[in-house]
Amino acid sequence: MRDTEQIQRHDPYFDDEIDLKELFNVLWTAKRLIILITSIFAIGSVVYSLSLNNHYKSESLLLARSVSGTQGLTQYSNLAAMAGINLPTTAEDKTAQTIELIKSRKFVKHLLTFENILPSILAAKSYNSVSEELLFDQEQYESETKTWKNKPKNNRSVIPSYLKAHRAYSGMLSIAQDNKTGFISISIEHISPVFAKDFLELIIREANELLRKKDMEESKQGLEYLTSELSKTPFVDIKESINALIEAQIETQMLAKIHQDYILIEIEPPFIPEEKSKPSRAIICILGTMLGGMLSVLIVLIRHYAFAEKEQAVE
Repeated sequence: MRDTEQIQRHDPYFDDEIDLKELFNVLWTAKRLIILITSIFAIGSVVYSLSLNNHYKSESLLLARSVSGTQGLTQYSNLAAMAGINLPTTAEDKTAQTIELIKSRKFVKHLLTFENILPSILAAKSYNSVSEELLFDQEQYESETKTWKNKPKNNRSVIPSYLKAHRAYSGMLSIAQDNKTGFISISIEHISPVFAKDFLELIIREANELLRKKDMEESKQGLEYLTSELSKTPFVDIKESINALIEAQIETQMLAKIHQDYILIEIEPPFIPEEKSKPSRAIICILGTMLGGMLSVLIVLIRHYAFAEKEQAVE
């Protein structure tokens, strides 16, 4: 009988059972400390989540306008390249070009020429849903006098640079193309749902306008050059090629003048969102409470076993 008891005491399962009981007793003895720490983290996570501004996401679904007549011009691509003329690109190329334009620093610099865009990106503090007014951080930007109060380093301008604005803009913007359908999904996230919608409309409109002006200018220069070359060359084959290129440039100008949505066609226009996109306060509170619970248990166990080792060392 004694041998059986001795075997049980050295059995690892028997030891595990004792350890689990000891662990439970340790945690139960320190339950007040565990509850206290967990409660502090729970309350802190609630306070933190309530201090965060709601963010709203305005979205739009776009389609790049297809360019007609590009396939028939491929045979003249070498001639056009030598002449420094850009032929109409395919819808895929134009879509990629447009997406990269919208992401670019150059485009952000252009957007900042519009009123209140820079402070709305960098100095927005809160949003009044009743008056639909965007409130600014007065320590950074005085909205009444429209002056910046920053203290720049290295004798830089008080007004934030477009590079800083581009970093904030990149965090607000989301744009991607569905490779199967060709549709472009674009969205802007901001603490003001009204600004999110207005800013997204501005982005789409200005992207169309900049691409329109670029193509108009290039086609105008191309027409001037091709017209002068047409009168100079005596060869019929070259004249036919030049006429085809002239036709393509005229078509580009016609499309640019006719269509208001030159490249980006709005399938689903931007809207004022009613529901916030973030933060998820419930998840913040749950994670904060869990973190507090795990940390409190860890503190109790470390304290208990640290004292136990000291007592064993003394003995």
